Amino acid sequence: MKRWMQTLFLKPIRNAIDRYNLIEPGDRILVGVSGGKDSSLLFFALGLLKKFNIYDFEVTGFMVDHGMLRAVIPHQSFFEDFGLSMIVHKEPFVLLSNDVSPCYTCSRMRKGIMRQYALNHGYNKIAFGHTKDDVVETFMMNLIKHGKIASIPPVVKEETSHLKIIRPLIYLDEVAILKSVKLLEIPIVTSKCIHAKAKIRERSESLISMIEAEFPEYSSQVIKALSNIDLERTLIKLEE
Repeated sequence: MKRWMQTLFLKPIRNAIDRYNLIEPGDRILVGVSGGKDSSLLFFALGLLKKFNIYDFEVTGFMVDHGMLRAVIPHQSFFEDFGLSMIVHKEPFVLLSNDVSPCYTCSRMRKGIMRQYALNHGYNKIAFGHTKDDVVETFMMNLIKHGKIASIPPVVKEETSHLKIIRPLIYLDEVAILKSVKLLEIPIVTSKCIHAKAKIRERSESLISMIEAEFPEYSSQVIKALSNIDLERTLIKLEE
């Protein structure tokens, strides 16, 4: 394991894992791999932690090919050469439209397929590649659109099963991820889907960029604030 890996991406990932007990002895973790930079680095990092016996767990990648992915084989081969198993589930289901974005439905369907596979094959945790940027953007979206203080939690236990959803990348930002993926030379899967991000997320990204132009530590302070809420100094009515 090279030292730059520890500094650039493994330390923030391990901090999240240790703080929120994301990995426990004997875990069988299924990683949602879209083929993009975030989930690819997550899968590689967990594979590295497994390889060096940092934690006692099993890890497998899972990709849903919905008929619009390109360059899946080089991506899969990269991880297999590293000693990791990645399952590619082929199930075309997305209808393209120039008028309505099916992104939410597509995401739900892919997660549903993955969840069912995890339940059927004895996995107890599913890992997703949500990052520090995603946490801050979701916080901003909830604030603007719903008037609510909320974001993406690091771990969630399903109410209807034993499955837990974990997000080990919540302390890792896009700059570090891009640099890591480039240095590791991970081949990225591309998509021919014509639908872009939802406009509300684009607006929140733009707003965050504007704020960080004046206050560079804004995103880091949001992450800190989300785990440091003083309820007595809010408008939440507390029980007496």
